[in-house]
Amino acid sequence: MLHIHQGILSDLLPQVQIVVLIGNRASDHLREMARIAEFRGRAAYRIENASELQPRWFSGVKEVGIVVGATGLEPIVRAVNERLDQFSDAQDKGMLDGLAQ
Repeated sequence: MLHIHQGILSDLLPQVQIVVLIGNRASDHLREMARIAEFRGRAAYRIENASELQPRWFSGVKEVGIVVGATGLEPIVRAVNERLDQFSDAQDKGMLDGLAQ
């Protein structure tokens, strides 16, 4: 997983299959970053906390980029990382589809 702040989205996109944008879902800035990612052929999901992540988004995905839309979100970033690690472990064991939503 790669972690960046908002300024490096263009550099991140060639390296990942999916982008998770953390911050206020109503943020125009995050909406624009999601639009750019999707225009470049990447799925983009805007979330405010780790519980919003859905296992089905990551089926078959090897590289996920995490973009943080504001400062002070480090605890949420850690929780997102932990959740993504759970998804990765489940996928390695062929159990991602059975993971609780």
